[in-house]
Amino acid sequence: MALAAVNAATTVPEMRAAIENPLLGLNLTEYNRLSEAVKNDVVQQLLNNRPASGYPSVARIQAALNQAINQVISLAVVNAATTVPEMRAAIENPLLGLNLTEYNRLSEAAKNDVIQQLLNNRPASGYPSVASVQVSLNQAVNQVVDFDHIYVQAGAVGGNGSRANPFGTIPQGIAAVNPGGTVHILSGTYPITSQIVVNKAGITLKGQPGTLLLLQADIIAMRITAPNTTIDGLTMTSDIPYQKEFIQIGGNNTTIINNTIYGPPQSSPMSDWIVNRAVVSQGGLAISVMNNTFYSLRTGMYINPNVTGSINNNVVYNTKGGFLVDRAFTTFLGNSWGTPPNEFDIVLLVGTTSGPPYDNLALLSALNNNATISDQR
Repeated sequence: MALAAVNAATTVPEMRAAIENPLLGLNLTEYNRLSEAVKNDVVQQLLNNRPASGYPSVARIQAALNQAINQVISLAVVNAATTVPEMRAAIENPLLGLNLTEYNRLSEAAKNDVIQQLLNNRPASGYPSVASVQVSLNQAVNQVVDFDHIYVQAGAVGGNGSRANPFGTIPQGIAAVNPGGTVHILSGTYPITSQIVVNKAGITLKGQPGTLLLLQADIIAMRITAPNTTIDGLTMTSDIPYQKEFIQIGGNNTTIINNTIYGPPQSSPMSDWIVNRAVVSQGGLAISVMNNTFYSLRTGMYINPNVTGSINNNVVYNTKGGFLVDRAFTTFLGNSWGTPPNEFDIVLLVGTTSGPPYDNLALLSALNNNATISDQR
């Protein structure tokens, strides 16, 4: 009967009477410490959050009551804050229940800017609910310019690099981002007619789903000159085949991960194909190339002398040579080969060491899904 009364209540007085009924058996210790007005706010939340089929048990009511008490008290702290440190402490309180995923990615300076916006935009009567704080927070996060996280959207004009007002080109994003930061490349098609130079140490170019870089000129689409950079999640192709690589690695400790690079169709035979390549690494560098897909190219990747690092878990197909090793020392593990097959999956060119890591070709093949190996040493 007591549980039924909770689920039948339609007004705050009815719900108060139902939850305050000793026969229901709730722990009301924290609730009873609240003022009458705050109790009414808590009970209104219980009404608002009641499942359509009703609370299934007393335990569920207790959990909902505890959450409502925490949020109402925490919301009061949000509305009482007068400084950035006070407001930061209030919204970062887990008991408030905000989704802070995007906020937590911001730099400290950007977080402070967001918090100042929350203070500036707070209604005179205070935020009426946790949901209203969440909406205001999301809006502020989207509008803030965080130089550790710059956003780019194909075709955008007059942007400042925020999520809500992104730059229109990738070079603009690189120019604005802090060393070590991330350029978030939002969904869209990005025509490439001049070279993208990645020249800031430690930055990541992070493509969102639906991002396509379309090369439309006889140039290397992307040249990496800075160390410790990451290219993640881009899809790249060209309008026609160009005798260039899409990415040239010239910075040490570069990571190429989760990208898809492919060429436009070329007529048979493959020996007549224009020599286009997904990636070329300059000599003497340490690199990591993993979880990429390269296909319909003359070469997947050309690895120049004295390059070290790992080539792992990539998928390469429909090339004359998947990976061309020119006196390099990279290791290969877990790579696989789609259809149509490559002429050769791994090619060991003249002058490449006969010692480790290429001393046991049967093992090298086995570790890479029965790779076909052309040994030209």
